[in-house]
Amino acid sequence: MIVRVAFLGPEHSFTHMAAEKLFPGAELVPCNSITKVFRLVEGYEVDYGVVPIENSLEGPVGETLDNLATTMLHIYAALEMRIDLVLAGRKGAGKIYGHPHALREAARSLERLAPGAELVPVPSTSHAARQAAEEDALCVCSRRAAEAYGLEIIAEGLEDGPNYTRFIALAWRDQPENAERTSIITAFPDEPGSLYRFLEPFARHGVNLKMIYSRPIPGKPWHYNFYIDLEGSRLDRHVAEALEEAAARSLFIHVLGSYPVQRG
Repeated sequence: MIVRVAFLGPEHSFTHMAAEKLFPGAELVPCNSITKVFRLVEGYEVDYGVVPIENSLEGPVGETLDNLATTMLHIYAALEMRIDLVLAGRKGAGKIYGHPHALREAARSLERLAPGAELVPVPSTSHAARQAAEEDALCVCSRRAAEAYGLEIIAEGLEDGPNYTRFIALAWRDQPENAERTSIITAFPDEPGSLYRFLEPFARHGVNLKMIYSRPIPGKPWHYNFYIDLEGSRLDRHVAEALEEAAARSLFIHVLGSYPVQRG
């Protein structure tokens, strides 16, 4: 039986490369948005979905976090991958296409290489390469995307520092047995000390928190969900006990999954 995997496309995006690494030999299905990837997995049209969740320079991907807050899907696996950006296309063109994160990651280089050029955000780096090829413009993308669309590579290493993106695989189940990380979404009462009281059990049980990030709750101005990554599996005793105590101090806890993390 062939495994089908949806990813943020078109082909040759960094998410495409992440999907190939996470699911070698799978049938890969490109999507034009992160939300579409979620919908295909939720509708059982594919077995898994792969989307970006966090970049080491630009931080979390809001569309992914917002979808995680409203889905019953789990995080099945994660991949941390080095991102190498190139400027490709027609030298001197007045437009540069790129994913919003990629444009910001390369901001200093673009100011030097193409001062005054219009920066045009698009859904993915491969979309940017395709657009540049169609319009004889410039783009920020991967070397693979530039070559696939026949674009001249003008400059490499555009990013302003070591640049990594973490991708997650979505599924109807997680992998707690061999997990090294657990992700949750939660919210606290709007009162003094609520965040401290929530976090205290994790410190007492020796659970290391890897990331905490707030996202506005749609329709509730100035109210927030908190996305938290922690080390360990939800099956580990110290993690389970910390989660149980923290749940009693929150409005809710939604465990997104416990999963392995691949690096490469």
